[in-house]
Formats: sequence, C-alpha cells, structure tokens
Amino acid sequence: MRVCMPLIASLAVALSSQASADPFNDLTKGGGDACFQRVYDAAHLAKNPRQRVTSMTLWINGSPKASGNVALALTRRNDPQAIFLAAGCDWEEYKPGQKSWMTVFKKRAGAGCITLAVPDVFEASSAEEGGGVILDPAPDGKSLTVYLDDSQSMVKRANRSKPVSLELGADDRVFLLRRTDLKNCAAAKEAITEPEPGVKRR
Repeated sequence: MRVCMPLIASLAVALSSQASADPFNDLTKGGGDACFQRVYDAAHLAKNPRQRVTSMTLWINGSPKASGNVALALTRRNDPQAIFLAAGCDWEEYKPGQKSWMTVFKKRAGAGCITLAVPDVFEASSAEEGGGVILDPAPDGKSLTVYLDDSQSMVKRANRSKPVSLELGADDRVFLLRRTDLKNCAAAKEAITEPEPGVKRR
C-alpha cells in the first residue's frame, strides 16, 4: 500500500491538471492572438449544394483586457461581402450526465460563446445577444471546430445599424478551421475593433 500511494497521488494530480486545463486560452498564451480559417473551393461546394457558407475566419484576441475576445467572419453563396459577429468565450466543462446547451455539440468540454448582434465598439451597438457559438480547439492547437446555433445575428462592415439574420441549415452548423497566419484575420479583427469612419470610439 505504501508503494501504491505515491502513484495514486501522482495520478490524482494528473487528472486534476487535465480537468482544469483550458485549451481555448492555451491558443493565445503569452498574449498573442490566434487566427483560424477555412475557404471552401468550388469542388467542395459542388459536392455540398446545401452548404451556404463559402468561407469562415475566426480571430481570437490574446489580450487579457478584452471583453469580447473573438471575432467571426463568414461569406455566403451569392454574397461575397463578409458578415461579422463579436463574442465573449469561456471554457466550460460539463459534469457527468450534464449535456451541452447546444444540440449539435456532443463533447464534455468546449469554449462557450455568447455573441453580440453588433460589437460594442460601434455607436449603433446594443447588448442584444446575437446567438450562441461553441469552439472546440484540437489538442495540438493547429485546428479548431466551430459549432453554430440555429441562427445568428451578424452585421456587414459597411452598415452596422442593420443586423443580418443568418438562418442556418443542417450543412451550416459545424466547421473545421485550420490555424493560419494572423494576416488572414486582419479584416475580422478590424471589423470588431475599429469604428466606422466618423464614428467615435466608445
């Protein structure tokens, strides 16, 4: 029994460390930002005619002072102009028997996000919730899966005062994004951090 006790203690510490891990915040350790993206080619879209989303970009703000730490941008068929949302995300772990609040998400842990209809940096913004998102980063941090709720309220960069209601079909709920250079997230970052020309920063 004396021989086993150190092993049991070590195992308990290891399990506790795993349970308290936060893979979402690990993506931006050291205060650096992270960028994930997926652009679907014509062949993929032809094989999946019911998928409306043609590209998706996710920027994660590494600043600990950020209230909304995520920007998501996407384009759709027949509309190349991107639409955006801002979100605040926190890592969540579900207890045994507890289910996720999002039907399409079946895992035990993920980063749950409350999205805003319009980012707070804009004069036209409000506290109205735009929908829900769950982010599931891969253990190696090289990819991230985005789970979307039934609908999202988003905006176009050129007209923040008119939210766009994004209705999602069965083929527009789960997206696997790959980590990419931060320059690919420049538009998403700018969209939720910089006000329109002539609009004062809040």
